[in-house]
Formats: sequence, C-alpha cells, structure tokens
Amino acid sequence: MKVDVRFENGFEKAFAVGVFFVALAVVFLVGYLISPGAAYAEWDSSSSFGDSYYLRGIADNIDDVVEELSEISRTLSDIEGAMP
Repeated sequence: MKVDVRFENGFEKAFAVGVFFVALAVVFLVGYLISPGAAYAEWDSSSSFGDSYYLRGIADNIDDVVEELSEISRTLSDIEGAMP
C-alpha cells in the first residue's frame, strides 16, 4: 500500500503539521486524564511501593563500586610508579 501526500503550498504544510501536533497533544492529554493515579505512584517518593528506598540502595551500591574502583586505580598507579 502506498500513500501519496502532496501539498500545494507552504500554508497547507504548516496547517497539516499543526493539526498533527494538536492531535498528538490531545491523545496524550486524554491518556493522562483516563490513566489511573497508581500508574504514576512509582515516581512518588512518598509512595508505599518503596521505590525511593530501592533507588537509594542502588545509589549506595554505585557509590561503593566507585570507591572500590578508585582504590584499585590508586593501587595500580602505585605499582606502575614503582616499576623501573
């Protein structure tokens, strides 16, 4: 199937793009309005799902790994500096 869309002038192109963006905005707005509030609860730091605790745990683990990698890097630099 082939769709051929042609515009006679710039106004028609701009009008079509404007209609497309308005339709897209309406779709997102309707989706936002009819979706349940629980769909957004995972991003709420006060939610009962414990997501903020989970994210803090991941951040702590990343900090631990960064500290260990820094220590390994310092050790390797010391070894390299001691080599003849």
